[in-house]
Amino acid sequence: MGAEQPSSKAASLDPVADPIPRLFAEFHALLDRHEAALARCDRIEATLLDQMDYPRVPLPPDWEGTRRHAADALTIAQAVLPGRHQRRLQRVLERRQRRWDGAAQRTGLIAAQGQQAALDAAVLDRADGLLATPARTLDAVALKLGVLLCTQEPSPSACGLSPWRELRLILVDLRGLAAHAAADR
Repeated sequence: MGAEQPSSKAASLDPVADPIPRLFAEFHALLDRHEAALARCDRIEATLLDQMDYPRVPLPPDWEGTRRHAADALTIAQAVLPGRHQRRLQRVLERRQRRWDGAAQRTGLIAAQGQQAALDAAVLDRADGLLATPARTLDAVALKLGVLLCTQEPSPSACGLSPWRELRLILVDLRGLAAHAAADR
């Protein structure tokens, strides 16, 4: 998100005249908190994984002899014929899932994931508010486009695909026009 930082001119504008820089700063602060919450979830989950594996059960090898695992009852039902073996695998999986859920609760993973989800919703709400606010400068339009890309682009690998590539090129153009306009003032 660093590339979408407001220019010094945009940051120094009176927030009454153009609220976008202030809204962007609030959005960016929430985004930083969300990233920290994600990192916390990852740390807790890594610690939990050091103690136990994800809840899953081994399935019989497929026709090529490849070892497979199931992490849900549907996968077991699709891979193992109905009967005693299927029911046993499902019971083992349920036990392992309860064990994982209990450990996740004790280690704080569930609470951390709840906090991360709440921050994610807050980031998206703040982005919606910023995007709905009329822009009054080229810098503000560039900030809005940066927020749109940050929240709506499907994945980092999509930045080279249409329309994301073109939107990033438009963002570069807007920044250039804003810099040129600022130099002319």
